[in-house]
Amino acid sequence: MATPSYPSLLALSLSLLAGASQAGFTDQFKDPTDGRVDASQWILNNAHGFMPVPILITEPAVGVGGGAALLFFHESESQRQKRLEDPLAVAEIPPSVTGVVAAGTNNGTKLGGLFHSGNWLEDKVRYLGGIFAADLRLKAYTGIDAPAMGFSLQGWHLFQDIDVRLGQSNFFLGGEYSYTRSEAEFDLGGEHPLNQESAMADSDGALGVKLTYDSTDNHFSPRSGIKARLKSTQHDKRLGGDFDYRTDSAFLHAYHRLSAKWGVNMRLDAKSLSGDAPFYALPYLDMRGMPAMRYQGDDTALGEVEVSYDLDDRWTLLGFAGAGKAMMADERFADSPWLKTQGVGFRYLMARQLGLRTGMDIAKGPEEWTLYLQVGGAW
Repeated sequence: MATPSYPSLLALSLSLLAGASQAGFTDQFKDPTDGRVDASQWILNNAHGFMPVPILITEPAVGVGGGAALLFFHESESQRQKRLEDPLAVAEIPPSVTGVVAAGTNNGTKLGGLFHSGNWLEDKVRYLGGIFAADLRLKAYTGIDAPAMGFSLQGWHLFQDIDVRLGQSNFFLGGEYSYTRSEAEFDLGGEHPLNQESAMADSDGALGVKLTYDSTDNHFSPRSGIKARLKSTQHDKRLGGDFDYRTDSAFLHAYHRLSAKWGVNMRLDAKSLSGDAPFYALPYLDMRGMPAMRYQGDDTALGEVEVSYDLDDRWTLLGFAGAGKAMMADERFADSPWLKTQGVGFRYLMARQLGLRTGMDIAKGPEEWTLYLQVGGAW
């Protein structure tokens, strides 16, 4: 992948162009500034513009599979006017997006849902909400070296999330509500010390408050700036659930350009849980190269660094590495081992006027290699 004739012209761009037989149609996927594949005109100039996004699932926790998402972009009149006045500019305020998603894997996992990401009042209010139904086949672990506990989780999840900008600053004060209704069935396997099959049905209602700082230059694929958040979420029987527990979290994402070609990004993340939570609600290390729910604990902490190099205006190569810890309440931080991950990837600027980059990453964690299809930033 050393020249612009990369063999991967991206599954995303192929799906956009599939079946196109008229020059007028295909011209909507060509950037007039450089003549290369670009989805900006189709998304923004077409009132019915949408972006079909293929979903490649190689998550070790659920197996191999795929699906698709249809993303519908909605510009405000002021956003449209600014873009028409300066077609070469990249939008500072992202348009609202409505998405429909469906996917499945070879282990029987299935999910589908609908969501809307709204950006209102010239980026003074940000909203995210949706509803998803799923039949998940997963594994959980009581410790790093403990045997796997197989289970299925069927149900649906509703979430509502809103952030309001504080004055003209980069700070946002927000709140969120979520409700999950699920039924879990366990198949612990003959080698598990608690060899049995059982089932449980429960609900989980949660209300959270958060403070966010966001000075990043792009909503989809940031290249410079900082995004940080402090959040506390109370899961309570009075909110419609069957549990009483609290989760606290903090993260910092920093993006910096070392030069016109080189960039370095940094991620720090910490989570903590207290109270009577279901086993699947425990925080886990969410990093490229680590299966979901593989490394769980009452407390988690991680750090990751990503270095990128722009081959040209469209193509970017990157490498990343990180480490994290997952600890139970009775474990000391110093006694918990560092779990490491590293990998490489690439990005292609698929929609220049949105600053949206897509690509792939391949990552190696403590146990295995994993491939990821990325739309936007990895964090």
